Amino acid sequence: MENFEDYLRKTYGTRSGTAHSYIKAIEILDNIFRQNDILNLNGKSLKTITDAGEVFSIYEFIKGEEKKMRNGIDSIFNYGNPNQTSYPKKGFCSAAVGSLFNYREAIINENAVRIVNTAESKSQLVKKLKKITSISDTESNAEVHIRIGQNVFRSVLLEIYNGQCCVCGINIKELLRASHILPWSNHKKERLNPENGLCLSATYDAAFDNHLISFDNEYRMVVSRYIRDFYTNETAKEYFERYEGQKLMMPNKFYPNKEFLRRHLGELII
Repeated sequence: MENFEDYLRKTYGTRSGTAHSYIKAIEILDNIFRQNDILNLNGKSLKTITDAGEVFSIYEFIKGEEKKMRNGIDSIFNYGNPNQTSYPKKGFCSAAVGSLFNYREAIINENAVRIVNTAESKSQLVKKLKKITSISDTESNAEVHIRIGQNVFRSVLLEIYNGQCCVCGINIKELLRASHILPWSNHKKERLNPENGLCLSATYDAAFDNHLISFDNEYRMVVSRYIRDFYTNETAKEYFERYEGQKLMMPNKFYPNKEFLRRHLGELII
C-alpha cells in the first residue's frame, strides 16, 4: 500500500485539488495539536496513527469542533493560524481525517487478502483476521468495528471466489456481496469464518438473505416455491429457473460449511 499522501492523489487525482487540500488540512491539524496536545500525540502527525478506530474517533471529534467553529463557539481551531480558518469552515479537516480512516481500512483489507492467500487452515485465518480487525474498544467505535469486520469478510470472499458470483459468475465488483450463511448478528464466532460465506451478486444475495433460495448438501441451488410461482416471467426464469439444481461455483479454498447450509436450507420459504 502506498503512503497516505500517494493514496489521496490516487483516489482523488492530481488535478482536482482535493488531495492537496486534504494534505494541507492534516498539516493544519498537526500544528494545532502541537500547540494543544489534547489527543496526547506528543508531537506526532495524525498520519502515524494506525488504529482505524482511533482515527474514526478523531474524525468524529474534528467534525464536532468544526461545527463549534461555524457556530461561533470556542474550539480547537482557536489555536490555528487565522489565515487557515477556511479549511475547518468548509469541512476539509474532518474530510481529510475521514480519508485517513478510509486509508487505514484499505490497508486492513489488503492485509486480509494477503492473509487468506497464505493461511494454512481456517482457524489460523480467522485468528489472524480477528487480530487485524481489532480496534480501540470504545462505545462509539462499535459500529466502526462492524463495518471493518464486514468489509474484511467481503475482501476475503471476493478473493477466494475469484471476484465472481458463485451462482451466475458475474464479476462486476460493485455488484457483489459477501453473504453470511449464518447471520452476522446471531453468530459472533462465525463472523469472519470464510466457510460461513458465499460471494453472491446483489439479486442472489437478497434472495438468499430472505430464504428464497438456498443450497443443498451437494451445493446445488434450491429455489423456494414462492419464486417458482414467478417462472411465468422471463426475467425470473433467467435469474432462477436457469440455475435451479445447478451446483455453485466453488471457492479456491475454504468451501462453504455443509452444516451451516443445512441449517439455512431448513429455513427456506416453502
